[in-house]
Amino acid sequence: MTFFSPLFEPLGAIWLAMVFGVVWLLCRRQRQSAAWVGVPTTLIFLVGSTPLVDAIVAQAERPQAQAGLEHLPEADVVVVLGGYSSPSKNDPLGFTLNSSGSRLLTALELVRRGTAKALVLGGSGPLPDNAGEASSVLVQQWILGAGLGNFAVTNLGLCANTHDEAVRFKVLSAERGWQTVLLATSALHMPRSVATFTAQGIAVVPVACDFQVCGVPPTPGGFSPFPRQDRFRLFSVYLHEKIGWLAYRWRGWI
Repeated sequence: MTFFSPLFEPLGAIWLAMVFGVVWLLCRRQRQSAAWVGVPTTLIFLVGSTPLVDAIVAQAERPQAQAGLEHLPEADVVVVLGGYSSPSKNDPLGFTLNSSGSRLLTALELVRRGTAKALVLGGSGPLPDNAGEASSVLVQQWILGAGLGNFAVTNLGLCANTHDEAVRFKVLSAERGWQTVLLATSALHMPRSVATFTAQGIAVVPVACDFQVCGVPPTPGGFSPFPRQDRFRLFSVYLHEKIGWLAYRWRGWI
């Protein structure tokens, strides 16, 4: 069943229909139409079936790999960039962790160890029922209520992107007198994040987490005869960072 499982995903089912379409057009000797359908069919196969995307992402993540947290210097603060949670009224805590939730766990571990004395939660969008308050306040309230440690916790408020977070953190760090800053975010997101904070005059020590491929057991890994939807998700994250880098450079943010 695992062999055929991609066919039960929307992408796999659509791709199989496209393959049948190409075969049907070739049988009717409509070669030009078959080529038009065959090109996207082939591209979907290359991205979703081969290890090509895995290799590209692994190469991008490899420079961020590190052996544990012991080598990190003691810091005044660790800032964890947003995107790790979303508000959810029906969840017991009022929020849910996203696929990049390890950003938050990594930052919490740093303050638990005493490596950082304070925690700054990255910016976020507004609460559904309160447009003037950032949803990250829910996570802040949970951390304070859980008594996870004796450290200060604050958040960057409403932020639309990493640039907003860097600008807000610059003001906050000047007010608090923070000098040594740890930056926790996803490995793929780290180069753009460091460049954005550096452009604001903030020197940071990167703490990469949320690795997608590098050092992660291959799932699904290797070749698959049918395109897997998860590889397209991975490819979209990779493209988001590459296009984001170009957009930030064009805007003069890095």
